[in-house]
Amino acid sequence: MNFKKLCLLFIILTPLIFTIERKTISESKTFQQKKFEKDKKKTQENLLFSLGCNSCHTFQGPSEIIPLNARKKIKGPNLWIAGNKYQKKYLEAWLQKPTPIRGVIWGTMKKGAFQHPSLSSQKAKIISSLLQNYKDLQIKMGTVPKWKKIPRRMLRKARILFQKKTPCYSCHKVYIRKTVYRTPIQVGGESGPSFINAGKRLKADFIYFFLKNPKRYNPNGRMPVFGDKAFHVLTETDMVALSAYIMSFR
Repeated sequence: MNFKKLCLLFIILTPLIFTIERKTISESKTFQQKKFEKDKKKTQENLLFSLGCNSCHTFQGPSEIIPLNARKKIKGPNLWIAGNKYQKKYLEAWLQKPTPIRGVIWGTMKKGAFQHPSLSSQKAKIISSLLQNYKDLQIKMGTVPKWKKIPRRMLRKARILFQKKTPCYSCHKVYIRKTVYRTPIQVGGESGPSFINAGKRLKADFIYFFLKNPKRYNPNGRMPVFGDKAFHVLTETDMVALSAYIMSFR
């Protein structure tokens, strides 16, 4: 083979060699990244499990339907969406001084609550940070606008939905500051989590996606599916309005 042919072959093969090399490096990085993420998650779970979190909570999702006779063993919610659901600052404070969020024992209609262990400030900070990594990728950030003040039409719609058409406070406790009695009062049911200070505890986008598909996040609960004919059908705008309204409870 003469020199010219060798040069031509070199020119043709060089880009191909570099392409293969880049692909190999990219695949290697992807493999290493996946391994790093897997090892990181394992380390996180080991720390959570070392504190006994898995004795009351599960960390796998989407949530599965659990037989009625087995629900008594569960003492707390599935935390596979903790990063979507809870605000870090709230979690850190709550883990140090835990208080019941609902008036009935988890998974039952019996009044009472399991006593959650309190953690040191250092452990609470670590655990609240770790839990922020547990997320459902189907929950899209920014679905609910971060209004400084909810638009009047949206607020009116949300109040009518919350108080009359659904009504949410038949299961959720709320704190009403302005009443005809001129004194703030607490009203609402005990079977669902309290909405008192919900805006400090929850995240708006989680509320929206929970309303849209409650069976994905809590198939064992009593939350109505608002797409069914048996209940009031919520539109996209309705769910945004309700999510923003619940976030205003502070």
